[in-house]
Amino acid sequence: MFIKNNWPGISWAIIIFVLSSITPPAIYIPDLFDLFTPDKVAHFIIYAILVFLLTLGFKKTPGRLSRNQFSFSVLFSAGYGGLIELYQGYFLSDRVGDWVDFLANCIGCVIGWLVARFAIGRSEKIAK
Repeated sequence: MFIKNNWPGISWAIIIFVLSSITPPAIYIPDLFDLFTPDKVAHFIIYAILVFLLTLGFKKTPGRLSRNQFSFSVLFSAGYGGLIELYQGYFLSDRVGDWVDFLANCIGCVIGWLVARFAIGRSEKIAK
C-alpha cells in the first residue's frame, strides 16, 4: 500500500539521486547572490516537487503518515537533500557537497509544503 500510494515521490527521489550523481556541464553563472542563481532555483523546484508528491502519497496512506503527511514529507525531503549533499561531497570525485545547495533544498521543501497545504486545503473545501 505504501509503495502504491507513494510511487510518484519515490520515483522523483530516484531521479534526484541520478541527477545528483551526474557531472554537470561547465557553465559560467555570475555569482550575484548564491540563493538566486539558476542552480539554486532548480534546487527549490526539485525539492518542492518532491515534498508535494510525497505529501499527496502520504495523504493516501492509512495511519500515521496520513495524519502527519506534511511533517513527514518535509522532514524526509530535507534529510534526503542533506544526504545527497554529503554523498556528493564524500563519494563523488567530480561533485562537491554545498551547504548553500542544502539551504536551497530546504527552502524548496518549505515551498512544496506551502503549495501542498494550499492545494489539499482547496481540494478538501471543494469536496465538502
